[in-house]
Amino acid sequence: MSDERSIVAAFLKRCNRYAEDSIERKRARGDLAEIPRWEAYIDFNNHALEEIANGTLDKWFTETSEDQVPLHRLPVDDMEHVERSTWLNSVLSPRPVVVAGTVDDAGKRNFAPLSSVMQVSTAPPYLTASFSIHKDGRPRDTMSNLRATGKILLNLMPATPRGAAIVDETATPLPKGDDEAQLLALETLDGQPLLLREAVAAIEATFVEEHPLPDAVAKLAVLKVEAVWFSNTTMPSGGMNVLCQHGRDDMTPAPSGWTQRVEKHYG
Repeated sequence: MSDERSIVAAFLKRCNRYAEDSIERKRARGDLAEIPRWEAYIDFNNHALEEIANGTLDKWFTETSEDQVPLHRLPVDDMEHVERSTWLNSVLSPRPVVVAGTVDDAGKRNFAPLSSVMQVSTAPPYLTASFSIHKDGRPRDTMSNLRATGKILLNLMPATPRGAAIVDETATPLPKGDDEAQLLALETLDGQPLLLREAVAAIEATFVEEHPLPDAVAKLAVLKVEAVWFSNTTMPSGGMNVLCQHGRDDMTPAPSGWTQRVEKHYG
């Protein structure tokens, strides 16, 4: 649908350019009678462009049928693990993927992708992330390193095939102590062995506590944000174009379609 909206928007903008040129020609000839009609035409197109941008006209680009209305209740307890995972990842999607950098108590690095990081508080600034275990019952290296050293750096990756390749390679199961950064020869900043040079931004955090999840092998870790790493000191005006997980296994750019600001939550 984003391609269709872009095509229509480009057409309307071209129509406006044609209309503006026509107005200039009419003014040059002294033919002023038709100009108000052309100006109204431009105003109409601009209104349509605004509604395309803010999503008002999305329904024009997709036909909603009874098949698309959420009529069916599907109890997740009746699903196998993969089916349940696919449903949840598809519905709660997309979400950013970070490459988490940690070190163990011997100073050896580990990099691993996480798609469960969520901001849960800004005062104090807390994040949460869930950590499963290996099939043999061992905790994930990232969780073990958090327990040992208490430090983590969350690299936000660019929304490019290279960013997706970094996520894929750092997800490779390696023996404990092996450095995933060597798989792709990843470069880090001088003096910051966990901060990937190719990251769009990064969040530096410390381990606060962990909580067992009821009837689950996964643990929920609470992380306190200590700093944000960015290319300059100017705050971004909106969301960043970072790599996201869409569905169970697909990597995708952050949504780049229409944007509409909501501010009523400020009171």
